[in-house]
Amino acid sequence: MRLALDTKQRMGLSPGLRQSLEVLQMDLQELGQYVDRLSEGNPLIEVQYSLGGSRVRSGKSTQHLLQYVAGPRHNLQDHLLSQLNLLSLPETERSLAAYLIGCLDDKGYFVERVEETAAGLGVGCQDIETGLRFVQSLEPYGVGARNLQECLVLQLEHTGRMTPLLRKLIERHLEQLGSNQLVRVAKELKTSLKSIKESCNVIKSLNPRPGNTFDHGESTVYIVPDVSVVLKNGLYEAAPHPLSCPQITFAESYQRLFSLSGDEETRNYLREKNEQASWIMKCIEERKVTLCSVVGAILKLQRPFFERGQDYLMPLTLGRIAEELDLHESTVSRAIRGKYVQCTWGTFELKYFFPSGITGEDTDWTPDALKRIIRDIIEGEDKRAAYSDRRIAELLLEQGAVLSRRTVAKYRESMRIASAPGRRDYPI
Repeated sequence: MRLALDTKQRMGLSPGLRQSLEVLQMDLQELGQYVDRLSEGNPLIEVQYSLGGSRVRSGKSTQHLLQYVAGPRHNLQDHLLSQLNLLSLPETERSLAAYLIGCLDDKGYFVERVEETAAGLGVGCQDIETGLRFVQSLEPYGVGARNLQECLVLQLEHTGRMTPLLRKLIERHLEQLGSNQLVRVAKELKTSLKSIKESCNVIKSLNPRPGNTFDHGESTVYIVPDVSVVLKNGLYEAAPHPLSCPQITFAESYQRLFSLSGDEETRNYLREKNEQASWIMKCIEERKVTLCSVVGAILKLQRPFFERGQDYLMPLTLGRIAEELDLHESTVSRAIRGKYVQCTWGTFELKYFFPSGITGEDTDWTPDALKRIIRDIIEGEDKRAAYSDRRIAELLLEQGAVLSRRTVAKYRESMRIASAPGRRDYPI
């Protein structure tokens, strides 16, 4: 039997350092739950949050501090039923209209077949048509329509703007108008291009989805940001959100017990809990400092975004932030995991600020930045000779962004911007 002494250098994390990294990686909910568990097992720990300028002591769960109560929803059905109740109708007709309101989809359209609905309710098709007319008399105008054409017609009729030409365009030529074939439509209807353009502008002013302005009953998620970005003396600063920083303090009653107790076992127990409380306080403070440092570096490297908006987001990597702060890249990764920042433009997950460039394209621009430039180019074009996608790609090249015609088309379509023929403005 041989014994050999093997000496190798191994790197490992101490339990304390491992705990510190775990706290850094926790999102707001995980941190609250973690602190609650500690307070349950450590009588020395009291947890407080800053809320509305005052200190709020946490109970065994901090969830009530991390949630906001949504106001009462007012959806499309509620809005229509409140109007229906004001109409002087027989109870049978009111009940039928109320049932039909429940058949509307989120856009406000009646999506059932009249025959099937009538058979299911044991009434005639004419009764369903009558009930639909009651629904279609309610606001927003256009609800209860069975298709886009009927929706547009209802809006024009209710507002007194319907003309024979508008009715023809909606009922027979809507698809051609959508593809900007105005000259062809004018020739088919033997009318002037000016009349077609004016009528087309009226149709564009209508709402094809009248129900979309209402809440559809989905649950609302409220995000408490970990860091807030504020502008002070012309400079952007990162400050921790009050609810993201639980304040751990020592319970006064147990502090007195620690100083008065003469029992060695009790004093050892309290000493251990005191060290645990001190360490977790340090971990939370380090989490706050690291998080604010990372956001501060993002503020510096993404300054155009914070000054001008989302279209000015630049490509950024974790390594660049790590280099800026002299941290390990894994530390930056832990710091941004599940964290949110609140700024002028809204609340964003921190990983949002690390977009890559365009895959397969020779450019350092982000998709949002390129879409902004494409939109600006299109807005500045001569509508009588709208730019093709290839011409837009050439103009992008002049600004230093190398993009293929196919990618230009993809971004244009994602912004719901028509192709060159669809954007062309015909001279009168």
